[in-house]
Amino acid sequence: VNATDTTELFVFLLSFLQTMLAYLSKKIAIPNGAKLSCISWSTTEGWLACGGENGLLKVLLVANSQNVEDGSNLSMNQTLVGHEGNVLIVEWNEKYKKLTTSDQHGLIIVWMLHKGMWFEEMINNRNKSVVRDLKWAKDGRKICIVYEDGAVIVGSVDGKRMWGRDLGLKPALVEWSPDGQTIIFCSVRGECHVYDEIGNHLSNISMLISDQSCQSSITGIDWHQSANHARSKLALGYENGSIQVMSDIGDRKPDLFQTGMSVSKIRWNVSGSILAVAGARANSAGRFISLVQFYNPHGHLLRTLRVPGNGINSIAWEGSSMRMALAVDSFIYFADIQPEYQWACIDDVIVYAFAMPRKDEICVTFWNSKSNERFAKNVRGLIGICAFGDYCALISEASMKNTFALIICDAKGTALIGKYMEVRSGHFFINDFSLYDPFFLKEKPEFNVMTASQLITATDSCVYLWHYCSNEPNNAVTLQICRENRCTQKTVKVGIDPGTKVPESDSSRFTLRDSICSLAASENMLLVGMQSGAVRRYSLRSLRHEATYILESRACVSCDNTISHFLDMSVEQAFLQNIYLNCNDTKFSVIDIDGLMTVLDLNSASFHLSDPLHNQQLVTVNRRKDCRGMHWSRDMPDLYVTMEKKRMYLFRNGDPEEPVLSSGHVYDFSDLEIKAILLEEIMQTPQTPRKEHVVHFETKALRDTRSMILHNISFQDSWRFVQKNGHQRLWQLLAHGALQKLDLAIAKQSFANFADIYGVYFARKLEMICDEIQQRAEVSAFFQHFDNAEELFASMNRVDLSLAMRIKMGDWFHVGKIIRVGADDDWIRDFMFNNMGEYFFERQKWDRAASYFTQSKNVEKLVVCSYLQEEYDELEKIIHAAAGNHELLANIGSMFCSVGMCSQAVLAFRSTSDMNPGIEACVLLKRWGSAFSLVTQHNRQQITVVLQRYIGHILHAEMKLCAINLYRETNDHENVVHLLSQLAMQSVTVKHSPMYMKKIYVLRALEVSMHAMDSEPACCAVN
Repeated sequence: VNATDTTELFVFLLSFLQTMLAYLSKKIAIPNGAKLSCISWSTTEGWLACGGENGLLKVLLVANSQNVEDGSNLSMNQTLVGHEGNVLIVEWNEKYKKLTTSDQHGLIIVWMLHKGMWFEEMINNRNKSVVRDLKWAKDGRKICIVYEDGAVIVGSVDGKRMWGRDLGLKPALVEWSPDGQTIIFCSVRGECHVYDEIGNHLSNISMLISDQSCQSSITGIDWHQSANHARSKLALGYENGSIQVMSDIGDRKPDLFQTGMSVSKIRWNVSGSILAVAGARANSAGRFISLVQFYNPHGHLLRTLRVPGNGINSIAWEGSSMRMALAVDSFIYFADIQPEYQWACIDDVIVYAFAMPRKDEICVTFWNSKSNERFAKNVRGLIGICAFGDYCALISEASMKNTFALIICDAKGTALIGKYMEVRSGHFFINDFSLYDPFFLKEKPEFNVMTASQLITATDSCVYLWHYCSNEPNNAVTLQICRENRCTQKTVKVGIDPGTKVPESDSSRFTLRDSICSLAASENMLLVGMQSGAVRRYSLRSLRHEATYILESRACVSCDNTISHFLDMSVEQAFLQNIYLNCNDTKFSVIDIDGLMTVLDLNSASFHLSDPLHNQQLVTVNRRKDCRGMHWSRDMPDLYVTMEKKRMYLFRNGDPEEPVLSSGHVYDFSDLEIKAILLEEIMQTPQTPRKEHVVHFETKALRDTRSMILHNISFQDSWRFVQKNGHQRLWQLLAHGALQKLDLAIAKQSFANFADIYGVYFARKLEMICDEIQQRAEVSAFFQHFDNAEELFASMNRVDLSLAMRIKMGDWFHVGKIIRVGADDDWIRDFMFNNMGEYFFERQKWDRAASYFTQSKNVEKLVVCSYLQEEYDELEKIIHAAAGNHELLANIGSMFCSVGMCSQAVLAFRSTSDMNPGIEACVLLKRWGSAFSLVTQHNRQQITVVLQRYIGHILHAEMKLCAINLYRETNDHENVVHLLSQLAMQSVTVKHSPMYMKKIYVLRALEVSMHAMDSEPACCAVN
């Protein structure tokens, strides 16, 4: 995949984004402490331009984030000289590779690139007013410049003036439409006027946020359209924190949302999937904090990034949308952006989803990281992926409105069971208050988790629990939805507890929006993270609400049942983004929207018995900043690993080990070993993942124990170290090390400490062996070093032990070598050849299997191989050699019968004592002559049955004359007369010749007379 295809694919991956991670990775200081006012990043070439006070203008060439580890290496740093005042605007012309800058005196300079350096190309100074904003059209052919006095000038890329006029207002910002046919001028009063490309006024944009918002000044405007001409996105940002996102200038139903901060800049990323909003918000102490909030096009908050300094003056996206540059005081901060992909794991099978360019469906890939097998499954409208054990659940949108599909798959992506769930959207009304702006829930099952027996999905307000079970009769795995009380699902309504008080002072506009934002579950417990920062605990057995945990840093509901510390509730604040529960349900951790991870102890809950809401306060065990994820150990409740920026920290009882440099995503942590997957590298070429994308890390205790054993540290010291860091993996490592050194006492005790009863028996077996060489050979065989063990047995002249070892492990080819060297027992030889034949038989290599079965005299298997190879001559030879084996001969006869070889089948059945199968074979193959011959010779009692079956066959073929002849041969006159009557009636219908009809009637009369003659003696006898 070339670079262009990779970039396009990543753009579509970002459009599939639901959540994301953002953290500051590096900063660059500006010389002499000059403060920055503007910054712009060329999305195609990687040039970064920044301007500031005293004519500061720099152009930096920043290395691509995918090529360097820190993502901010500078390969060029050029200072451009030409401005004397503060540089206020820098703007790139991507198409023609030009840089346009303007300062506080109204001086405009266009810079060009020549031989890797930037030079002045054009200068323009109107000398009447200051430039408020300038923008190039998307095709780079035209530029629009707006001045503080209301003047507007539109020019071409070669410096010619196309038109100019006075708007009669004080403009603040300007923006071109993606097609370059429309220009939007924004005034300082918040008005937006639309003009065409030649300066004719078209219309005004309707501001639907509120009247109060429209009176606020506009601080940002960005109009984006993706490369595949999808729906455009026009974003307007107001200083008071309101954001309006429109599909076009005539959109009457735009997406409206409130950021809850003073907005300074807004900017779409390259794909248009993320809107970055920079601003500041006052904290409880009255100090303003600089923030960058990331939203999807519908206003859902993805992440909040805290930035140090006294305010963000400008922001810019990198071309890959993986980084962002921020101009803060006299520094350039770089923020790394990492999408949180849809993925899960089934043991060593990684399940991940990605969006393909120019396709509506999402591709879900099941990749076995060990065998490198890949299975793809296309899903339309994928919402989430979750997994547990051997199964994976895919949650997607169905074709019907408000209906979603739940599909449970195995490790190869095969759908085992599917179910549809219907979700009805609604809104909350608190007590008797009439809400000013009811909050309509999105009601989409975006939060999903699986346990060993339940699939749990959640919308904003409800949790749905689906029971599933696994049945394994005859090793066939099936899944079914268990029904309880004739219902396949249970629903838990999650919202504000009854009795919660609403502040009366602001009840006229107060909108309570505490909804679900994360889930975690075990076999007994369900934790539901709420938007307010509270965590609600439910019992999965009774579905009863047990407690509500109030986190110290995000407390929103106090113990006296009053709501406090709420921000403006029209602002969506999804504080708790992820919840993680440890292996024994004693601790859990949360990661909030700011990347702050908090580990809490469930056994430390303190609450009042009189509290009807079960509100509890938990003790914080640990806190970490800039966390992008964490993972609890599956076998130690106090062991967990955190992923912070591009480092991985391991914690034991809250104490960190030395960090490991890695940007991987942990999918398994057990036996003191961490398995992580490099999703960013996989997503660059998602259709061809490689084994190098899976990395393994060991904990310090495991590394130290292995080092002590390798460096011959005394086992007493190693014992004390392992006892201090007690874990089964360490005891196993110590036991294996003691075995290799033949310290059987330590080995036996170590095996006992991690409950390996077979290891204890093996150590006792070694104690009963007196020969040290034989002990070492047995240890080598224990560690599966069979060649070394065989060499040691050979040095002892114990071929019998080598032979027993190879037979035990089923290595029959080595058994053959040993037999040729020393042993000469016929039963061993036959046993060996027979197992060799079975080896090739299982792999469907019938010819090689037949040769070994011949040597082992296994006639039964030889018959099967000859049949499967269609060697019927060899099969016929076996008939003569297998005389007396009636069961085998019957099987051979059935084989010949199945391929239509009647004479050979009869030959095989004739060699048995029962000829009935031979007769049945002749009848089945319609060999009636052979059938009558066998019946006459061996079983005359069946002649009537065979005759009736044969006559039925020929009558079905409309051969009535043949049937008449058979009945005449057996003197069955009644059936002959009956058939002749039918034939006469048919002749009349067909209109045969009179002579033909006369013969039929004469023949019928003769048969009647013969029947009368046969019946007359019987009548006389009666008389």
